[in-house]
Amino acid sequence: MLNGTSSAGKTTLAAALQTELVRAGECWIITGLDDFFSKLPPEWIRVGEQHVGEFADAGIAFDVVDGEIVRRVGPIGARVLVAYRSAVGAAARAGLDVIVDEVLLSEQDWHGWVAELDGLDVLWVRVGIDLETVEARERERGDRLIGLARSQLDVVHQFPRYAVEVDTAVMDARAAARAVLAAR
Repeated sequence: MLNGTSSAGKTTLAAALQTELVRAGECWIITGLDDFFSKLPPEWIRVGEQHVGEFADAGIAFDVVDGEIVRRVGPIGARVLVAYRSAVGAAARAGLDVIVDEVLLSEQDWHGWVAELDGLDVLWVRVGIDLETVEARERERGDRLIGLARSQLDVVHQFPRYAVEVDTAVMDARAAARAVLAAR
């Protein structure tokens, strides 16, 4: 379970982990929340003023409130979160090894993961990065709501107890992947 802010390098780390695991003859799949929310009709998503879906209050919204970005999850968005966690748990219980690209943003999300992953062998990985570097990445990518990572920084690491921590500002993806593999 790779947990960190948006633009922290989780997706790149997941790909590097998968490559290292393939070299060891292990088959791991990668999934993340984006895989599920990207399947929603755009009308159920709001990202600041960049994209305003008509039904986003029922789906998921990232709103700018007093200069801060706030995630709001409506009833359909909440069902997507449950389905996402359930799919990860079901894949693992079916015997698949799963690398999860996660941004844990609430205590409710944390409790959802704890319940869903009960009885499974889970390695929580803190994908850390300093604010200056993550904000630079956010600007360079051009596909992120500026300030999203800043809004997530204080909450994303509040709940899990980590088995390993990697700092993607100072470690390349391969070194970070090897650190994760050494911790399992």
